[in-house]
Amino acid sequence: MQSPHLLDQVSQTTIQLILHEPFYGHFLTGLVKEQNSEIATISLGVNVNKTVKLAINPDFWENTLHEPAQRHGALKHEVLHLVFRHPWQGKQFANRLLFHLAADLVVNQYLAPAQLSSDAITLERFPELELPPFRSIDTYYDTLNDALNKTLRQGLIISPALSQVMQAGSGALAGHELWHKDADWLSAAEKKLLDSHLDDLLRTTVQRVGSKGMASLPRMLQTQLQLQSTSAEPSLDWRRYLRLFFGAGQRTYLKNTIRKPSRRYGVNPGLRIRNKHKLLVILDTSDSIGDNEVQAFFNEIQHIWQQGAEIMVLECDTQINNTYIYRGNAPLEVSGRGGTNFDAALEYANQKSAADAVVYFTDGLGPRPTVLCRKPLLWMISERGVAENTTEWMSLPGRKVKIKVESSQIFEKPNSG
Repeated sequence: MQSPHLLDQVSQTTIQLILHEPFYGHFLTGLVKEQNSEIATISLGVNVNKTVKLAINPDFWENTLHEPAQRHGALKHEVLHLVFRHPWQGKQFANRLLFHLAADLVVNQYLAPAQLSSDAITLERFPELELPPFRSIDTYYDTLNDALNKTLRQGLIISPALSQVMQAGSGALAGHELWHKDADWLSAAEKKLLDSHLDDLLRTTVQRVGSKGMASLPRMLQTQLQLQSTSAEPSLDWRRYLRLFFGAGQRTYLKNTIRKPSRRYGVNPGLRIRNKHKLLVILDTSDSIGDNEVQAFFNEIQHIWQQGAEIMVLECDTQINNTYIYRGNAPLEVSGRGGTNFDAALEYANQKSAADAVVYFTDGLGPRPTVLCRKPLLWMISERGVAENTTEWMSLPGRKVKIKVESSQIFEKPNSG
């Protein structure tokens, strides 16, 4: 049953975290939240566009998490799983239940006692195993697995609590239901998009929180965040990245043809499965974007259009100057050539566009956007635009990639077939 107040309550809890534990609060603002009565508690999942979602059971939130501290802890618990990338690691472990226990052992150490539920998986629940604090998921998994194997081989209960959890089976996995359903089936390209989304979210959060906010975190968590946020970004080919972004959100539909059904094989060649994708391309028409970059960008847009995408182009500087359906040709002239303001175009994407995803080609120079795009958003930053990993770069919400145009590639045209 849906709750009319759930998302407002989650927002209020997020605001409280921003005030008192800013890292967690700012991180949560970058996640899509949804109600889901089919899960038991709260679970991380993956959206169609390969971004992270936070699914919340309204009954659990309103009737089990009575105290503000418990709600804070439940949301922090999910953020920590993302920081350690636990939802995508399940396939690496033979015993899935032990993997989930080990993951909870890692993150629950960073929660205050008042933020934990009475049945939380903690080091203290397994005193016989003498689990050391602040170790990796591999360390805890190996220790749990050794204890379980000894119990099975020798018939001796090494840890009563572990045996009890194992007997409970999948019931002990409340909160992780969507990990297997959503994350285990991602392709390598989809995982790359998801990791890029999380990298951007993490770097943006660290930038917003600042050194003072980071200093309030436990030292071990600071180290983990520092390793991730300062790691060198891979050198991305912007053309490939754009195509991966496009492909991640494709939908399929059936198309009728004039061919007759086969009497011999019982198949229907009159139905074909086609991919369909609606894309909104926002073109920043400010003076700092060169014509050669516009041409190279639209060469790639033509590749996507030839795959069957429906593409709407919106030209915008400080205001929307022109909108039109893309039909295979780059614009000969663009309207505007003034300054830059992102909000008008993002508001159009939210309110008036039926697109599945948005690509914003811009220099990134201008007032920071105050409108949050509710659709998958990729910022294509021009070569002379904002530099990577700067404050201006981090403040653009969503995925970002830098366009680098070689002179030999400016005049390349995609095949017209």
